[in-house]
Amino acid sequence: MNHAIFVVKVIEKPVHLIYKECQSMEIKVKFPAPRQKDSRNELTLLLWGDYKGDFIKYYKTQDYLIIEGTLTSKGYANEENEIKIIVKKLYPFLLI
Repeated sequence: MNHAIFVVKVIEKPVHLIYKECQSMEIKVKFPAPRQKDSRNELTLLLWGDYKGDFIKYYKTQDYLIIEGTLTSKGYANEENEIKIIVKKLYPFLLI
């Protein structure tokens, strides 16, 4: 199973995608602090349904989020892998 939970920081504005009747949103995020200098720390979130409206209404660039979702990977051994997360749940993360 590719179920995962992450704390991420939003680094770019969302991009709206429309495919036939389905609408989704892609958002670039990264881990707050990479462990190693050469490690990948950026991911793309895919939001569907009510989460799109909630994200636009409540969140902005530079916010921290707790996301729960399914990991997907696209790529081959010789090419750079593109990692996306299909978001199942989305929570704000407050730093005090």
